[in-house]
Amino acid sequence: MIFLIEIELKILLLTSVYFLSWFLFEKVFMRLYHVYKGQGVIDTSVIRTNTVQIPVRNASGVDNVTLLDQTSRYVRGLKSPDWRIRRISAIQLAEKRGSNVVQALIETLKDSREEVCIAAGESLAKIGDPAAIAALTDHVKNLEKRMDEDYEKARAA
Repeated sequence: MIFLIEIELKILLLTSVYFLSWFLFEKVFMRLYHVYKGQGVIDTSVIRTNTVQIPVRNASGVDNVTLLDQTSRYVRGLKSPDWRIRRISAIQLAEKRGSNVVQALIETLKDSREEVCIAAGESLAKIGDPAAIAALTDHVKNLEKRMDEDYEKARAA
């Protein structure tokens, strides 16, 4: 019994040392790295509102990714061999606008995976572009036609 308690205490001690080390690495060494690279030192100035103090932070390299860069990344993701990436890209594109986004999502309606087609259709519906609505209408008509054909095949068998 005492042996088990000793093991549990050792596990708790090692776990706390691990998390403390991780915390120190994240807070101290990563700040030193960013200072060395010049990528975003926390500014000492503070924005003061009536009730809240908000620290001001300089932009780091990750913050400089523009919306256009993200959009093109998601459009490229629609052509990925992994269907999960295509699905996530289609979902993320629902928040973007532009003719290239709409065209890419319209092409994605013809994807071999149903999950990707559904995500592309939902994104097109959220965007609400007239070209998107027309493409969705055509896609639904094609789905109804295929469903009727599959039903007739199954009925004949």
